[in-house]
Amino acid sequence: MGKFSSQEIESQYNLIKMLLAEPEKYRDANKAITKDIAYMPVELKKNLRKKILSYE
Repeated sequence: MGKFSSQEIESQYNLIKMLLAEPEKYRDANKAITKDIAYMPVELKKNLRKKILSYE
C-alpha cells in the first residue's frame, strides 16, 4: 500500500465525516464500507484507525 499525502487523508476523513453525519441518507454507502472494512487485514485496520484518530 502506498503512502497517502496529508491532503488525501484529510479528503477521505471529510468524506467519512459526511457519511456518518447523515446515516439515513448514506445507508447503502455505509453498509458497503462496513463490509469492505470487515475483510481488511488486521494491520491495515490498525493503521486506518490511527490515521482517522489523529485527525479528530
